[in-house]
Amino acid sequence: MSPESSASAVTASRCVGIWCGSQRVDSLDAADRGLSYGDGVFETMVAHASQLPWWPRHRARWAQGAQRLGIAFPEDSVVETALQEALRQQPDGVIKLVLTRGAGGRGYTPTDSLPTLFVSVSEKPVAPECALSVDMLRVTLAEQPMLAGIKHLNRLEQVLGSMEVLERGLDDGLMATNAGDIACSTRANVFACIAGQWRTPPVDRAGVAGTARGLLLEQWPELTEAPLHSRDLDHVEALFLANAVRGILAVGRLGARNVDSGHSGIAKARALLAASHPGFSEI
Repeated sequence: MSPESSASAVTASRCVGIWCGSQRVDSLDAADRGLSYGDGVFETMVAHASQLPWWPRHRARWAQGAQRLGIAFPEDSVVETALQEALRQQPDGVIKLVLTRGAGGRGYTPTDSLPTLFVSVSEKPVAPECALSVDMLRVTLAEQPMLAGIKHLNRLEQVLGSMEVLERGLDDGLMATNAGDIACSTRANVFACIAGQWRTPPVDRAGVAGTARGLLLEQWPELTEAPLHSRDLDHVEALFLANAVRGILAVGRLGARNVDSGHSGIAKARALLAASHPGFSEI
């Protein structure tokens, strides 16, 4: 899958609605801290037949992120209204929830404000026709345990990584800390098979604790959470990426060499996701 085809597969988002506290508003406030400082958290999830099979998982991570940042969580009635409107507009697509601290005065220090909820929808991305080509990226990730795991709005490292992916003609790229510890790709969690054992790196210092990753760790006993260093890549037999929108993406080329994109472990991971979320049974 070329970068050009990857770009063309991205569909435009449509705004469903914006809420300031419990009140619906017409537009985002120019002083919203999400715009000014990336002060917020978000969730992106796939709907299927007007249902959100993984909503409890997404809500738990979303709420945990808001709590960690000290952002007031929206009322359940507001979230329910927003989700129902989104599902009516896109019953089998992608729904994105963005929660910010709200509008505030100039400066980094937060002031008392009502949180802002922004909801949008888009079509489900087209699945790639073949295994991906990935490599280590030059762009590295900062280690920040206070932010690791949650989906906060500051994604500049991933933006820079995605620019490098496009520049190098890759489908995606692996991102590591300055110490060489791999945490993720630009948009997914990483799963590698080394010496017949599947592992996914920890995300306690960098990266996002993905919902697909969490499900696989719960339901696949052979999968373990273990460090994956850039120097380990020469020993990788098979590799796949996973996130809650694209599901399981097999890797066929890792750097300058081929890896096993038809490994039975990849089929196992796909089956586990499909059993939990019918939207992935169609991929």
